[in-house]
Amino acid sequence: MKILILGGTSFFGRETAISLSDGGHEVTVFSRRCPADGLPLDITQSRGDRTVEIDLARMATQPWDVIIDNICHTADDAQKAVRVFNGRTGLYIFTSSASVYSTLQGASAPFREIQTELLPVRTDMKDKPYYAYASAKYAAEKVFVNAFLEKKFPVVIIRPPVVIGPGDPTLRAYSYWLRLSDGGQLILPNPAVSARYIFSKDLARAFALLIDSQNLYGQTLNLGDATVITLEDFIKISARILHKEAKITVPDHAWLKSGGFNFAASPFSGASDFIVDISKAEKALGWRSTEMHAWLEETINWFFLKYLGPMPANYASRKKELELADRWKARA
Repeated sequence: MKILILGGTSFFGRETAISLSDGGHEVTVFSRRCPADGLPLDITQSRGDRTVEIDLARMATQPWDVIIDNICHTADDAQKAVRVFNGRTGLYIFTSSASVYSTLQGASAPFREIQTELLPVRTDMKDKPYYAYASAKYAAEKVFVNAFLEKKFPVVIIRPPVVIGPGDPTLRAYSYWLRLSDGGQLILPNPAVSARYIFSKDLARAFALLIDSQNLYGQTLNLGDATVITLEDFIKISARILHKEAKITVPDHAWLKSGGFNFAASPFSGASDFIVDISKAEKALGWRSTEMHAWLEETINWFFLKYLGPMPANYASRKKELELADRWKARA
């Protein structure tokens, strides 16, 4: 098949491009980063800006069997795609985000795909980048759904949760592993919060399953790991892989706030459980994930043996965290 990946030069987009190319598909990646190092020579790279319609239009001069859109972030981006690619692709996969559930009034875990059809949008969302991102992804979904209903635009929408794996540019998981490796106390504001994550290579594999599936046009699918895990257990498993002791400290939330704790230092400490229901994908795709301990070990080894980039921004506050942890322990 001829496959175009919008994105495809880093993280799970890169994994997807390589996996599909290895599977015998003719793959082209489109990104501002092209030409990017590390991609096999048989993957075509086309430089362009996803937000510029004329750049997208260049990619529609030929038909595609499949287009995978990993870098659509707004309704405007989605509208451009519908205008440019309608009638030019057999399947259009839009990578949305499980964060859309946080925009819905009354949504509760486990989050099911139908909740976006049944629940109204919240009117009390805080003015934060996370909610802006989630709201924009939700608006883009609406554009694609309407295009399917009105024009039979052949879209399938996927909603992955937090993606973890080699090359993760967010460095969120890595920031916990650094704290474990330095041997100091690790402050967890909400260690009991449960979540479902997804391995980057599993997400890449999901695209191959979607390409081979039938009769999913207009559908939305949650994806994720088979394991639902608390943040505390995520840390303890990681500590065992690193052969470190998990020195977890759980101060009072109000005390941490008054003490100036940087809550970005624990990026997986959500206010409540964030668990997507993956039963639809299991039934429709035969979805199965890699065993969690195996992919955590692979990812941890990659970061400590191969990663050469900067420290996570939240690690700059490490000295302050350790001081706060000592002060909290002294209260006991």
